[in-house]
Amino acid sequence: MRRRQAAAAAARLALAALLLGAAAAPVGVLPAAAEDGRADNEARYWACVGEALEPSVFRDVEGSFAENAVNCLAYYGIARGDSST
Repeated sequence: MRRRQAAAAAARLALAALLLGAAAAPVGVLPAAAEDGRADNEARYWACVGEALEPSVFRDVEGSFAENAVNCLAYYGIARGDSST
């Protein structure tokens, strides 16, 4: 049981790091070994589409560069909170 919980927590942290890293990447940065501006090995799937990008309870990020990443993290239950502050 503990191993399963630890694995789930590690997966959530990895997803969060990937999502936030992609959202914070500076404009103009090319993927490693990309010569034409396209990644050599593009991802086949993207988890942050459709309902995952709809506004969440985190209203303080609306309009910011991190809005989509935060909404996606909230959608999958990685980030939890409220807008009472």
